[in-house]
Amino acid sequence: MNVLAEHIWLGVVAALLFVAGLATAGPVVQRDHRWLMALPLAVVRLVLRLIGPQFRAVPAFVVIFVFNSVVICLYMLSGALIVLPGAMAFLTGLNIGVVTLKANEIEVPGGQGSLGALVATAEGREVPRWAGLCGLLVLVLELPSFWVSVGMGIGMARKLSAAGAYTLANLQALAIERLHAYWMTIIPALCLSALAEVAAIRGRARARGAS
Repeated sequence: MNVLAEHIWLGVVAALLFVAGLATAGPVVQRDHRWLMALPLAVVRLVLRLIGPQFRAVPAFVVIFVFNSVVICLYMLSGALIVLPGAMAFLTGLNIGVVTLKANEIEVPGGQGSLGALVATAEGREVPRWAGLCGLLVLVLELPSFWVSVGMGIGMARKLSAAGAYTLANLQALAIERLHAYWMTIIPALCLSALAEVAAIRGRARARGAS
């Protein structure tokens, strides 16, 4: 917990970089910079294929939890490359913004139409209150977990960038203390977030199926 507490303010820095990336997504989509949009769109399509055309709670949970846990952990450990954590915070915001704006062009497997259309079909229908609360819980758990993890990566980079500090022993010590904090706090938060996300998706699916 001490490691997390030490990096709260760097987590705020990561959040600001994330928001900056999110704000950049609009101009990127408007100007059709395909080289910036290719990766996030490809990743979302891959995740949708892994989940499968028929929504099943357990496979969806596994894909969401494993993907988030591995990727965010790598962002944290990218502090070994000094400038990478801050860049990843910005790019993640950009990628999420691009996916949101291009949702109508992302086809869902199984001939179900676009991702944007599936979300839109639930609009104006009575989504269960618990599904809305689960969606809010995803944001409350996942975004701070991401920001604090990237903050730990930025802190790692700062310590390693000091004169003579970039040694294998120092790198190992910094990585171990962060992995311990990640295992004890971030992993449980991401597990709960994945459960909440699956529940939110199921609730929206019921709303779409309602006549």
